[in-house]
Amino acid sequence: MKQHSLYRQNLLNNAKTALRYNLCLVAVLIFGGCATTARTPLAPEPAPEPAPEPVIVPKVADPIIPTEPVSIEDIEPTGDRLYDLLQKAAVETHSLRVRALLDTAAHMLRHRFVAEPNTAAKWTAIMRFTLERYHAISSHVPIPPQAPLATLLNALPESIVADLLHHPHYREIKIRVLAGRADMPIDLRPEVMAYIQYFLTEKRDFFERSLSRSTAYLPMIQTIFREQGLPLDLAYKAMIESGFNPRALSRAYALGMWQFMYRTGLLYGLRRNTYIDDRMNTEKSTHAAAQHLNHLYEYFGDWHLVVAAYNCGQGRMDRAIARSKTRDFWEISALPRETRNHVPKFMAAVIIAKDPAFFGFKDIVYQPPMSYDKVALTEPVNLHLAAECAGTTYTYLRYLNPELRRPYTPPAMRRNAYNLRVPKGAGAKFRANYAQIPEHKKIQLIDYVVKRGDTLSGIASRVGVSASDLQAANGITNPRRLQIGQKLSIPMYPNTQLLSVATQARPALQTKNISHNPDPKNYRQINVTVRTGDTLWDIARRKGITVSHLRAWNNLNTNRPIHPGDRLTLWVPKDGTSESPIFYTVRTGDTLWSIARAFDTSVAALQSWNDIRSPSRLRAGTRIRVREIAD
Repeated sequence: MKQHSLYRQNLLNNAKTALRYNLCLVAVLIFGGCATTARTPLAPEPAPEPAPEPVIVPKVADPIIPTEPVSIEDIEPTGDRLYDLLQKAAVETHSLRVRALLDTAAHMLRHRFVAEPNTAAKWTAIMRFTLERYHAISSHVPIPPQAPLATLLNALPESIVADLLHHPHYREIKIRVLAGRADMPIDLRPEVMAYIQYFLTEKRDFFERSLSRSTAYLPMIQTIFREQGLPLDLAYKAMIESGFNPRALSRAYALGMWQFMYRTGLLYGLRRNTYIDDRMNTEKSTHAAAQHLNHLYEYFGDWHLVVAAYNCGQGRMDRAIARSKTRDFWEISALPRETRNHVPKFMAAVIIAKDPAFFGFKDIVYQPPMSYDKVALTEPVNLHLAAECAGTTYTYLRYLNPELRRPYTPPAMRRNAYNLRVPKGAGAKFRANYAQIPEHKKIQLIDYVVKRGDTLSGIASRVGVSASDLQAANGITNPRRLQIGQKLSIPMYPNTQLLSVATQARPALQTKNISHNPDPKNYRQINVTVRTGDTLWDIARRKGITVSHLRAWNNLNTNRPIHPGDRLTLWVPKDGTSESPIFYTVRTGDTLWSIARAFDTSVAALQSWNDIRSPSRLRAGTRIRVREIAD
């Protein structure tokens, strides 16, 4: 794909424009009597044409207060060449010579304001006169950043800005300067101006939220766009698409910050399965958006059409161009209303984002740029557990990983691991803490070998997981192509709510254990001293009891650790069989996972103790060992 570095091209074009402008200015000063009416390339005056009806007309009042125009007689002489230039600009009728005089005056004013920032209020009248004369010779055209008027406005002292803030020409020219700072075409048409007002009034709350979120993602987006040779201001497309919300869902089921439809996302490698939807992955979706925008520019060669086609689709844009017999976006009539609104919305957003404070967005709480470490996971991980290991909250971990559709990370695919994002600097902490987590507290993966007659849905039903989970866990693209002897990994996810329901439904899992209030006729109380290196799991395993019983008998909670020398109370059978294995008879509906949870062990341990190679062979009535032989 051919890369388009419009940003560099724009800088080159601005430099060429400035050179032509300076040559023209020299020509005017040398040949002052020339009667040509040619317009300077810097600010061409559009040919008169009937203005199209705006797409929207917001019902808001104009906040600008009309002011009386300033004449040269209202200006106090400055005692230097500046006043002479302004006098000549006041009487000159040739627009090109007026511009040359005003540009020279603007240079002088900028140097004066830089040298004397606390200048007297008398300069406000001079600025008003200058703005009015500039407005008289050109309007509705973006002003490049290097133009004398743009550099003058950037150097204005705050006292003069405060006096000019409600002057209609100052506001208009300031917007033209902001539009000129964009690195892609911005048209100051009535529709764009209407949407600026729309965002300042009816949609002000939305725009404030979007600005607040923008700083979290703009550095990442602009880095990717710069690498792809795209205009950096295209990043604000995400504001119009979703308000920079990674989980935004439209009525048409477009999803994510860049609002990809499912099939379009697939074209750019955005996966969707039981566990993740890459359209909500901010990095992957931004790469996909950059590729899509580059493709559209390759096809249309016009940024107006690219922005519109991103909204309505390449095919629909093609048909609209053919029906309207023009490639001028503003003249294309056969477009959906949403798309006709989309382009001026985007242009208005770019202008406001260049200087939100100028438009009254002064109390925005901006989010810090997203910063994180990536941890490669080769097994599924519960996000609550992951948050504890990383020293953060479950909510913040979901914020860093918006593509996750479940409170678990996906099983590692055959070819690559899943990269979990954790807070910056927490990667090493997570790895160290997760390495200490006992296996029975993790999500379990059990192995299964496909036999003749097996189907994916049949296997999933027998082991108690969904077919989509099983397919995603093994990277299966076509469930009809299972091979006899093929090895599958079956994920067993812990779910406290479901387990409690299952336990109530099948109390036999509990009655095979010692109860929390054992009968003294059959059980005796003993004391155990905690040894160095002991954990509750170790002690419970040696004595053939569960950790939950051990905690209940000794009033231990999850936040209270045990220490060497502590004495714990236990209840064991009087027949002395507490050190022997405990067996359980499988009941209808049992799975290895439910049994493992009931006896506080792991699926892998049950498979090992009972030589269970295929979990589907677990049959009701089978007697299995659920405890390891004591040490």
